[in-house]
Amino acid sequence: MANLSPFRGSGARAQFIEAYDGVMRSWPVPFEERGVETAYGQTHLVVSGPPSAPPLVLLHAASATSGMWSPIIAAMSSSYRCYCIDTITEANKSIPTKRNLFSRRPCRLAAAGLCGHRPRQRTGHGHVLRRLARCTAGTARNGTCKPSRATHSSGNPGPTPSAVVVQDADPGSAAVAPRVRRFLQWMSSTPDAPTDPGVNVIAVSMLSSRLRRVTPPSVFTDDELRRITTPVTVVIGDRDVIYRGGPQAALARAQEFIPNVRTQQLPGANHLLTLDCPERLITEISAALT
Repeated sequence: MANLSPFRGSGARAQFIEAYDGVMRSWPVPFEERGVETAYGQTHLVVSGPPSAPPLVLLHAASATSGMWSPIIAAMSSSYRCYCIDTITEANKSIPTKRNLFSRRPCRLAAAGLCGHRPRQRTGHGHVLRRLARCTAGTARNGTCKPSRATHSSGNPGPTPSAVVVQDADPGSAAVAPRVRRFLQWMSSTPDAPTDPGVNVIAVSMLSSRLRRVTPPSVFTDDELRRITTPVTVVIGDRDVIYRGGPQAALARAQEFIPNVRTQQLPGANHLLTLDCPERLITEISAALT
């Protein structure tokens, strides 16, 4: 039987679980962890907020896990039942059982809103964005997104350390860890970002993974963006380093092609918005969901 685990081994997984659980021990509100059986395995969720509140789905960035939402979860779960989903395609608490993870089957979101940090085409983020135009009334009333490829202005993003950070060496070797942490600092305007527990989990996930590189970014086509008729808010930090042409070019493309879009640039923030500007991010998400 094929080994579908994204981890390099049981020791690497145990190291990751220790880091993940460390973040959850400081989760600022009551929560429960769930394992939901899907067509591709058991998807791990962290659920917070009143059961009677409107549901809000939170999709993490590449390798980031649900732990990335810790800085804003208290505010969001005060008004919403928050479902933080660990993408089953990456090294986290989700457990894949089927190799074909990039299904184009329809998806349904019975949620008041969707918040995704850097949606990726080849994971659930991208497929959800493509299907927003087909959602029935009330299925996804607002999409609150922080896209990269969805708003990129000039084809594929320019080369970034994410494409090569672990491809030339054993991901578990001592030589790779400093490169991973430099990469994470490169994406944040917060000093000593890799020492943050949530950012540390990203580093541990990357170092624990069997993959030789981070999933390379891709670009949503103009037609895919035009078909998104659900209201969408695009939020980007004005110091974000991942866009060829810069944040302004990415926002301009969103404004040009997404029919019902609101854009906002956050001053002083780089790519890791939940770390760099949590209060401003809370304000923007709340406004988008109103």
